[in-house]
Amino acid sequence: MRDQDSYRERAARLRGFLAEDTELSGTVSARRRLSVLGRAVNDAESGLSRLDPLFPEVRARYVEALHLAKPRSSRPRALVGTAIQEACETHGPDSPIVSGLRRVQRRIPGRSASRRIERKVDRAEEKVAGLRGDGPHGEYASALCKLAELYGEAGRYDAMIGAYDRLMEERVRLDLAEDRMTRLEESVANIYYYLHAEAARATPLLEGLYAKDGSRRRPDVPFDDLLDGAFTYLLLARCYLATGRPAAAEKMLRESLERLRRHDHRLADARFHRLRHRTTYELGSALWKRGRAREATAFIEEAHGFVAGPKFADRQAALVYHSAMVYTLL
Repeated sequence: MRDQDSYRERAARLRGFLAEDTELSGTVSARRRLSVLGRAVNDAESGLSRLDPLFPEVRARYVEALHLAKPRSSRPRALVGTAIQEACETHGPDSPIVSGLRRVQRRIPGRSASRRIERKVDRAEEKVAGLRGDGPHGEYASALCKLAELYGEAGRYDAMIGAYDRLMEERVRLDLAEDRMTRLEESVANIYYYLHAEAARATPLLEGLYAKDGSRRRPDVPFDDLLDGAFTYLLLARCYLATGRPAAAEKMLRESLERLRRHDHRLADARFHRLRHRTTYELGSALWKRGRAREATAFIEEAHGFVAGPKFADRQAALVYHSAMVYTLL
C-alpha cells in the first residue's frame, strides 16, 4: 500500500509538471527546460511503470527538448527508438505522441554529415548500381546494407529505411543459401525494430521466419535452437504489442513460455534466464493491454522473482517489473 501511495504521488507530481511545461515552456531557455525535463525523466524511470501512458509522455517530452536544445547531439538518436516503442505500446502507433517523435527521428542529423560521408554514399550507390543486375547476389545484398548504414550516418533517415525496404522487396530474386537468407531477414528485422522502432516493417519479416521455422517449436527441440527461436518469437510479440495487437502477442508468448518452462532446470544458463524473465514479463504486459489485470500481475510478479534473486540479480529489470506490479494493482 505504501508503494501504491508513492506511485500515485509520483504520477500526480509528473502530471502537474507536464501541464506546467506545456504552459510555460516558451518562457524558459531550451537548455534550462532540458535540465528540468531530465530530472523528470529520472523521476519517471525510478518509479513509473512502462505500462503507464504517463511514462512515454515524460520520455517523449525529454527527447523533443533534447533535440531542440542540442540539435547536433547524437544522444536523441540513442533515445528516440526506445521512446517510440514505448509510446506505440501505450498510445498506439498512430497517436500524436508517436507522430511527434517520428518527426524528431527524421530531423536528427548524421554523426558526420560532411563531404567525406557524402563521398562514401556516392561510391556506395555506384557499387549497388553496378551489382544490381548480374552481380553476385550475396555481394549485392551486403552492398545495399552498407549503403543503408551510410545513409543513416549522413542523417538521411528516409533514404536509409528505403534502402532496407528495397533489399527486402528484392530478396525473393536473390540466389542466397537458405541459412544466409534467414540471417539477412533476422538482421534487418532487428534493425527495423531495435534501432528505428519500425515495428510495422519488422512484423511481416518475423512472421515469415516464424512460419518457416516449425522445427524450433517442437516439444523436443534442442536447447540451443529453442533459445534462438524464442528470442525471435519474443521480438515478434513485442512488434504485435507496438502495432496494437495484444491478442496476437499473448498467443505467441503463451506458446513460447510453455516450451521454455520445460527447461527451467537450465535456469543457471544466463541467456536462458534472461529470455525466461523477459518472455514472462511481456506476457503480463500483453494481458494488461487486454484488460486482464489479475492475470497480468501474476506473470509480472513471476518475472520479478527471476531478477530479484541473488544469482542473476538485475536491479534495472527488478525496478521495471516492480513498478509494473504496483501499477497493475492500483
